Amino acid sequence: MASSLTDNAAPEETQEVLVEFRAGKMNFEGTKVVPDTRKGLVRITRGGEGLLHFQWLDRTLNAVEDDQIIFPDEAVFEKVNQSSGRVYILKFNTDDRKFIFWMQEPSAEGDSELCSSVNYYINRPLDFLSEEEPDASVPLQVSEDMMDDDMSSRSATSTNM
Repeated sequence: MASSLTDNAAPEETQEVLVEFRAGKMNFEGTKVVPDTRKGLVRITRGGEGLLHFQWLDRTLNAVEDDQIIFPDEAVFEKVNQSSGRVYILKFNTDDRKFIFWMQEPSAEGDSELCSSVNYYINRPLDFLSEEEPDASVPLQVSEDMMDDDMSSRSATSTNM
């Protein structure tokens, strides 16, 4: 199942936005990290499939450029203490992926709250069941008719081999 990140219409309809804030991204150039000067947006969403997406969008083009699926306790979002600016890193515990961002919100006052919100959402357990789906703890009721149908279809396919 392949999906294009440039086709924004379909993914937007099925995604629940949990938190978003203005932030540019930074790129690695050798051992240096340099800011991408574009206006950006970090968005945490829960897709229709129940998975959590950490996205970076180019605000000028309104296009998703980076889309990372994150599982609980797989990553952490934290301030980069080596920087004097408003620089944050999304660091994965499971591999060496690192994504660095610089805050573009007008005021630095809310930065720590945004950081806490990101960590809250990326570390919540996945919730695959929606309110419309049956409870997975309730066993499926199977009638004898269903079993008979299943057995007859198996016998038909096994004789045709």
